[in-house]
Amino acid sequence: MKFFDERGNSIDCSHWLKAYEPQYFLGGGATKIKNRFRSSRLVEDQVCSLLAKGSLLSEDDLKLLMAWKIGAIDHRASEQNKKIAYYYGWDGKTKNRYGHPLGSSIACLASKMSDIAKEIAAGKPEYLFNLHSNLDGFGPVYIITMLFFVSQGRYPIYDRFAHIAVQAVQEGLAPGSYVSYKPVQRWSDYEEYVRLLSPIGEACCDQPKNSRMLISRPVDRALWVYGHSFSSQQPMRGAAEPAPPPVSKPQTSPATELVSSDEVLTGLIRDLGQSAANGWRRKEILIKQTMSGYPEVRQRINLLDSSGAALGELPFIKGARKAGYTCLGKPGALMAWFAQRYPFDRVRTETVYVARTERRDEYRIYSQLEWQQRFAAGSD
Repeated sequence: MKFFDERGNSIDCSHWLKAYEPQYFLGGGATKIKNRFRSSRLVEDQVCSLLAKGSLLSEDDLKLLMAWKIGAIDHRASEQNKKIAYYYGWDGKTKNRYGHPLGSSIACLASKMSDIAKEIAAGKPEYLFNLHSNLDGFGPVYIITMLFFVSQGRYPIYDRFAHIAVQAVQEGLAPGSYVSYKPVQRWSDYEEYVRLLSPIGEACCDQPKNSRMLISRPVDRALWVYGHSFSSQQPMRGAAEPAPPPVSKPQTSPATELVSSDEVLTGLIRDLGQSAANGWRRKEILIKQTMSGYPEVRQRINLLDSSGAALGELPFIKGARKAGYTCLGKPGALMAWFAQRYPFDRVRTETVYVARTERRDEYRIYSQLEWQQRFAAGSD
């Protein structure tokens, strides 16, 4: 088990915590994590105050927690206004990133809170975890968030970036390294994650007396930040492993640059305002960049359609003219894909989804309808 600073120097856990945990917050020092994904201390304090309530969580409490978890809180506005400010007019009914409304599931969990508390007190946390299969829009990540707060932190919160960080610490990997990562889907996966996490909490030794938490929130926050320093995509065969970066952002060449560890990208269809000679209304897809800044211009992916048919290797190019987005391929590159799913001579503006496969740089693209059909049960 090893901890590293951003330059790849081995450090102890206390120095690691001081180096990374502040970067979680707005104004917390230099980091490659964009400000729109960093947290307001006011929001963090209010959310964490719910840990003291434990099993007494109300429906309004659950709405706040889900807004926090899915990114429906405007942290900069919250900091400026000294109160929590929501995106999208959040009322607990906003859809998650897979298009599923969460209001009915939040209400269901609130109605079962008494039974949930009893089962957890009896040492049966799987009771709450197993509820997610019957909740619209809730996958393992969301239900573990509920478990974390209801149990007052006894069962740790889960996040993809934290998981990547935990594996990197246990394997002694320096920032910039590849981490073999498989997300939690079953209760046994979560138990394995907790097993890996526990020694890290013990090494940092920053828990207050009488705390029920397995690890503290500062360690949680540091792990989330640290996880952004690694890739969970397999390097190309024959390409050299990237060396530990001398600065916070890994330096790699365009030919060997590692792609995002994000499982799903979202995109918007945009009308280009012109028609081709054959009558096809020209349109393109703008892909929203993730919190790690992926995808950047000149990065490339191998694209498949929803059936697995190859659409070719496409670059991300300039021209989005929309902050936080890049264009997927040159105009016309996906004309055949569009023609099979949308009107030929006009544009239907909607969301598309680009999901990573098990192969490096390979993604499948889904129309909004295809995505809803494929993931009708929801997943995180």
